[in-house]
Amino acid sequence: MERNQAQLIAVSLINTLTAISIGYLGVQVFGRNTMYTITTSMFGLGTGGSMGQILVEKRQQRVVQTQSKQQ
Repeated sequence: MERNQAQLIAVSLINTLTAISIGYLGVQVFGRNTMYTITTSMFGLGTGGSMGQILVEKRQQRVVQTQSKQQ
């Protein structure tokens, strides 16, 4: 597994655990509807961050161009 993939998995896992913990705190403090709102937004942020990372990696891939020799 490449280092970037491992980092992506770690970030996604951390975002998921954060969403769960914030959702739990939301239900304890604010109520069930707030829990759903906060959890959904955290999952959205995690998904957006993951997709952004994937797009950045695709753009950073090397593009190899060959030049023809002129005689």
